[in-house]
Amino acid sequence: MSLYGTMRTGVSGMNAQANRLSTVADNIANANTTGYKKASTQFSSLILPSTGGAYNSGGVNTSVRYSISAQGTFTYTTSATDLAINGKGFFIVTGSDGQEYMTRAGAFTIMDDGTLQNSSGFKLMGYEYSSTTDPTIVVNGFDGLQQINLSSGSLNATGSSKGVLDVNLPSNEPVGYTKTTSLVAYDQQGNTRLLDYVYTKVADNEWTVDVLYNGTSIVDQPPLATSKVRVTGNLEEATLPAGTATATVNILDKAGNPTALDVEYTRTATGWDYVISSGGTPIPGGTGSVGFDATGKLVSGSPAKVTVPGFGEVEVDLSGLTMTSDPTNITIEENSTLGTSGGPVTLEFDAKGKLFKPMTLSTGAVAVNGTELGALTLNIGGSTQLSSAFDVSNGKIDGNGASKVTGYEISDDGIVYLKYENGDLVPKFRVAMANVQSPDKLKALPGNIYSQSSESGVVVMGYAGTNGYGSIISGALEDSNVDIAEELTSMIESQRNYTANSKVFQTGSELMEVLVNLKR
Repeated sequence: MSLYGTMRTGVSGMNAQANRLSTVADNIANANTTGYKKASTQFSSLILPSTGGAYNSGGVNTSVRYSISAQGTFTYTTSATDLAINGKGFFIVTGSDGQEYMTRAGAFTIMDDGTLQNSSGFKLMGYEYSSTTDPTIVVNGFDGLQQINLSSGSLNATGSSKGVLDVNLPSNEPVGYTKTTSLVAYDQQGNTRLLDYVYTKVADNEWTVDVLYNGTSIVDQPPLATSKVRVTGNLEEATLPAGTATATVNILDKAGNPTALDVEYTRTATGWDYVISSGGTPIPGGTGSVGFDATGKLVSGSPAKVTVPGFGEVEVDLSGLTMTSDPTNITIEENSTLGTSGGPVTLEFDAKGKLFKPMTLSTGAVAVNGTELGALTLNIGGSTQLSSAFDVSNGKIDGNGASKVTGYEISDDGIVYLKYENGDLVPKFRVAMANVQSPDKLKALPGNIYSQSSESGVVVMGYAGTNGYGSIISGALEDSNVDIAEELTSMIESQRNYTANSKVFQTGSELMEVLVNLKR
């Protein structure tokens, strides 16, 4: 047995306990640090080979492990820019060195330049928001990210481009009856422009609508291809089983090119089966049956949607069919419309008062006082013609006048909205998130941030609430996952173990002294 080895082993044990006390000290010091993940010291034995019957004492090695994957509790705040992640993932931040890092510390504050900076001085990164498509994510890197900057929307004006206008037109009014309603639209500089919508009854189930700006029609209705056909008429109740009836219509594309559409009915014991075909070829999914009650009213089998080869999807409305003792007489009407410029558009309703065509109403762009009122497309598909007074059930146009930012909102999927004084919420950015295969193996750096290491796996990018990433909680901060009671217990254990190892060293030293004194 080597007395020097015994002393070295005691020193090794004291160093190991000193390392443990260091991690305990760090944990206690950061018990209130937002998003801090506790460190722990892991011990492994170092055993030396024994020779000639003599035992050689070894020692102990230590390594530090971070509990990065262990989520802390949440503290709720009154700041919308305080962010916490409920689940897996990390915020992406950038430092003064221009490098990207990962963190769970979401105590972000708006700086004078509009960026969001946490208490360690790192700025939040994300993608510019798009309403049509998600930004392309570089899965294994930070390319394409930019600093989220809330000053980019300090003053905002958005021109109108679309809306909805659903009205009820009184069916019991005489031909020539006229009614006007108005909507406010916004030009590209945010000025309000009043548009008048004038409805005039021209025949049973038929009206016109014109859109006027300063008394001038601005209608610019493009030609609309067939999107719906309605089948009306009667199927004779006395038709024998296997008897058939057929109706044909040409559906039209925007250029007016026809495609034949056929509906064939075959009598069954309980009702009628139908087959929808084009050019003599049955359309996949275009088969079914219709059923009628004792009065001949259709009770099942309408509508059907089919995709016509070489044309597209068409809705086939069968609700206008009856089955009575009258002779079979079936007709089909399609809802394509011609283009109209600078004049009223004709509206057609079915026998039940539902709008049949067109489903949209368009206007052209208008130059006004150095700016432009852009082209508008309104969805009017919810309009009706019923025996009731004229009524607007839904009328609105998008866009807004010049307005200042009064606040911010961040949704649980990471979309950053600017709140304007007119009440509008406009999405501007989407917070990016990242993760690795082994979060506990990330490299911990000053400022409560992490970077990829050789053992953590590659960085994988994504969005909150998708593909296993956690959701974002606005107005909350993730607490440290340090347990003070556990740390104090570890401190006491380390203190006792350090003392015990010092006794080993002291005993080895005393034995060395005895050995030296044997020469006297």
